[in-house]
Amino acid sequence: MKSIRFLSVFLVFAALAGLTLGCGGGPSDEELALAELQVQLDTVKQTYQELQSLRGEIASAEATSAEIEAVVEKKRTDEQNAQLEELAAKIPGLVTQSETTYDNLQAQLVDFLNVGLNDHPQSAVTAEALVIYSDQAIIVSDDIVAKSGDYKKAIDRLGGAKGYYTAINAPVYPPIEEKIAELQDWRFITQERFDALSKGMTMDEVKATVGVPYHSNIQDDEKRGVQTWLYKKREGGAAAVYFKIKTGKMYSAKWDVIKTKVVTD
Repeated sequence: MKSIRFLSVFLVFAALAGLTLGCGGGPSDEELALAELQVQLDTVKQTYQELQSLRGEIASAEATSAEIEAVVEKKRTDEQNAQLEELAAKIPGLVTQSETTYDNLQAQLVDFLNVGLNDHPQSAVTAEALVIYSDQAIIVSDDIVAKSGDYKKAIDRLGGAKGYYTAINAPVYPPIEEKIAELQDWRFITQERFDALSKGMTMDEVKATVGVPYHSNIQDDEKRGVQTWLYKKREGGAAAVYFKIKTGKMYSAKWDVIKTKVVTD
């Protein structure tokens, strides 16, 4: 009986001690700071989801528009023409909204990472924000290449994202490393890709085969009706691809060194 009574008293004291500790001990400064970061991250993620949704709408609208435009104008229905007109008015607004949302996201990420990388570099919330930042850097790098053929600028953009990981001694996000390697590979034309070109290819087909030419290396000869794309070789010199401006199709290509100056990107 005494042993049972002693155990009961001990449990009461233990419970009281736990209650006292529970009442007196609050969250640490670190826990409070991380909780605040989590709130910021939730805002970042919400903006990111909005941006992804807008990008999806734009892609869908552009795909539908391209599908209708592929139909010979005389064969389009009134409904298709009306839809095309509606999409032409809708897409610019979506693009503007997307750009504004992207700017907001970047501002939120900068504010977050200024604190996260400096004060909580190893926290899970900082790692999650870095992934979002890196995914955006990959999208932007692809956009840079598609619009200007500036592979170096795209690689530099990705290098900035990679630098955040190395600065805190964290493993680099694999898709960043993969995209950098891909762009480094496509930055220069190769003999193998050049040999895959064929007469009659469209400009988009040529881009898919040998890469996007640097914007300053696209030359128009209006008198001859020819557009020339120059591609740098890793070993020096350049190859050239020639299109008929009227048809937009390739009619010739030369691997030999081009005497025309090739702009360095």
